[in-house]
Amino acid sequence: MSEPSVQDRPTLRARLGRPASRTVVAFALLAALGSALFAASIASWAAWWTMRPLTKAEAVEVLTELMPGTDITAYLSPEPDSVFVMYGEPVTWQRVDTLLFGDGGEYGLAGIGGSLGRDVGPGEQKQVLDGVVERLRAGGWTVGYPKVTFLDPCGAGCDPDTAARETVLYAGRGDQVVSVSGFAAGSRGSNGFGITLTRPTPVAVYPAAVVAALAGALAGWLLFAWASRRTASRGAGVTKTLFGFAMFLWWAPIVLTAPQMLRHHLGEYHYSWHPLWEWLGLPAFSLLFLGGLALALLALAVAALPTRRVRQHDVLPHPDPDSAVAPA
Repeated sequence: MSEPSVQDRPTLRARLGRPASRTVVAFALLAALGSALFAASIASWAAWWTMRPLTKAEAVEVLTELMPGTDITAYLSPEPDSVFVMYGEPVTWQRVDTLLFGDGGEYGLAGIGGSLGRDVGPGEQKQVLDGVVERLRAGGWTVGYPKVTFLDPCGAGCDPDTAARETVLYAGRGDQVVSVSGFAAGSRGSNGFGITLTRPTPVAVYPAAVVAALAGALAGWLLFAWASRRTASRGAGVTKTLFGFAMFLWWAPIVLTAPQMLRHHLGEYHYSWHPLWEWLGLPAFSLLFLGGLALALLALAVAALPTRRVRQHDVLPHPDPDSAVAPA
């Protein structure tokens, strides 16, 4: 038996149950890619919990190394009880509503920080920062470049070393990351200088994200193909509407957030990049993600509804022309 020619083989659109559709393949790719990204973000979030816990003893050692002879360790933040916090506190079930309704952007990696207990003006902050950078490099840290944001335009005749500004610097060494921040408002307000110790991305995050992405892409493609074939002859309008809104709710936050995150990383050194879910707009846009997930599940439920099968005895036999009785 000869194999079918290339022209006779079913196309990808036909395999998806919509041979006449011009968009079914694009929607299938959207479903597969979206499923891959969200599955990878969930797996990477779970893998973050494998990181070594932060302790006050470690923070005291690091901060003393970077700013010896100061009182920076006397004003340490509490030791975190969780890998991720929101407003300095772990997210419990009682605070899920706060996470979902507007404050998801405050969810982030926990850290232990200390600040100088005295006012550090604009002129002094440059000297303090230079000393910290020198000790970081001497201690084997990978030091980024400081990002300086002037609170007022610094034009001609302005001294950038004494102008009111905000400075952020990141450095890393092994599984330690420090963020050095200074806020020099001058006469406009208070001045502060502090250092926070956090962790970089754990090694387990990368294989977990890759495996989950592949599994998510496969599951998304197969489920879409199954639902598309099931609804090719009935319920197509309902499933198209549900799936279209689901993809909009999934992809709109990604389109808005990912370019901003890219500009942020290009404009500021990071020893460890922001977690994957932040690139997808999570958890800031968690409600949109959950809404899209609910619509996608509803579309699958519509596709799973039983179809009416025509039974053998319901089909009327076609009369045989040869057996017809001739008129008298």
